[in-house]
Amino acid sequence: MIKTPLCDLLNIEFPILQGGMAWISDAQLAAAVSNAGGLGII
Repeated sequence: MIKTPLCDLLNIEFPILQGGMAWISDAQLAAAVSNAGGLGII
C-alpha cells in the first residue's frame, strides 16, 4: 500500500482522486471510489 501525506490529510487508503464528471456519472461512481479507499467526488 502506498502511504502519502495526502492519504493522511484526507483520511483515505489510496492516493486516488476521482474527479467530478458532470452529466456522465453520479453518486454511484463517487460512492464506489470512496468505498474502495479513494476519494470520490461528485
